[in-house]
Amino acid sequence: MPLTLDMTKVESSLDGFTIPPRPEMLKQIQEEVAKEVPNIKDIAACINQDVGIAGFTLKVVNSPLFSLPRKISTIEHACMFLGLNRLIKLVNSIVLRFTLSEGSEDIFTQKLWNSATKIGNASLALAQHLDLGTNFADDCYTLGLFHNAGMALILAQTAEYPALLRQAYIEGATIGEFEEDHFETSHEVLGFLIAQTWGLDSSLCSVIAYHHSPMIMLATGEQPEKEMFAILKLAEHMVGATELLYGINPDSEWERYSVQILDVLHLEEFQLLDLGEVLHQAGIDNVYHT
Repeated sequence: MPLTLDMTKVESSLDGFTIPPRPEMLKQIQEEVAKEVPNIKDIAACINQDVGIAGFTLKVVNSPLFSLPRKISTIEHACMFLGLNRLIKLVNSIVLRFTLSEGSEDIFTQKLWNSATKIGNASLALAQHLDLGTNFADDCYTLGLFHNAGMALILAQTAEYPALLRQAYIEGATIGEFEEDHFETSHEVLGFLIAQTWGLDSSLCSVIAYHHSPMIMLATGEQPEKEMFAILKLAEHMVGATELLYGINPDSEWERYSVQILDVLHLEEFQLLDLGEVLHQAGIDNVYHT
């Protein structure tokens, strides 16, 4: 497992930041799922408490990613087709976006969540194609949506944040160190705390905490964490994440560590063209299929 975060440092980095608590709706769903015989109608009722979340969930479920045999029109049907555990992971990720973005209409916030959705979708499709297992693929989707969540907290306090990050990428800076210098915290640490507060698996929390620290992840991570990290970085590269967020191409982080990242997944660079077609077939635009 990667190096344990210094919790004293983490606590000090929270000065001025509030980690959003896990919504009551998710707690209710988890309690119902934990029952010996879960009631699908009650779970659907919990999700339907918020029309926006329910609608977005159905939109995702009906995307090419899930390859369902027919269009799903209700949350209850989605529960039956996807299975409860898979649906909960999906809803968990969607609720995060609604929780952190409530009332926010600025352009960078829209870019942030649009890119997170695209990275999550690409992570899911790549993990499925590489046959890494359904649960693992679903975790990769969750990671894609959660990994940059800490950015929303910094942005809420610092309007200059997007411009500063763009400059950091142009200079090829280590993002975590750059943010620590400017804000005395990083979106990796804040994202880790959000994920931990919301009860995500420890491996997901670890990858979020170090997703801009390839040397640490690749040297000290357990194999599933390395694979999850590699899928995330591959997805970011293939959808052009830095271009989506900052209008910058190429991504210096990928350029430095692409060989090691691909090694984790037993891939060669020439195979990225084929993976671009895989993403295209799943309805995901990417730099290898225009």
